[in-house]
Amino acid sequence: MSDFQMEVKETEDAERELGAGGGRGRTSQYEPIAQEWSELGEDEAILISDLEKNDIQNLRNLLYRRFGKENVIVRSAQQEDETYKAVVRAREGGEYLRNGS
Repeated sequence: MSDFQMEVKETEDAERELGAGGGRGRTSQYEPIAQEWSELGEDEAILISDLEKNDIQNLRNLLYRRFGKENVIVRSAQQEDETYKAVVRAREGGEYLRNGS
């Protein structure tokens, strides 16, 4: 077995470093949205257009894992042209949060 280097970091820092690697590892195509979310003000939201249904779930998975589903919400709606729009914003008072049991 070969030697390897290991560090203990905050989850968010470790995930960010994984995405910043460039050549190695897998970077999510939704990373720019996560980066934008981390820089938004309290009363701001991100509106994303021309998404497919699986884009919505992938985006939710990334943002909920990175920022906690208690803190961010991804709301979506199908458009007439069969694409989806999504809004990424702060979750207010646990709205739409499912019980973990």
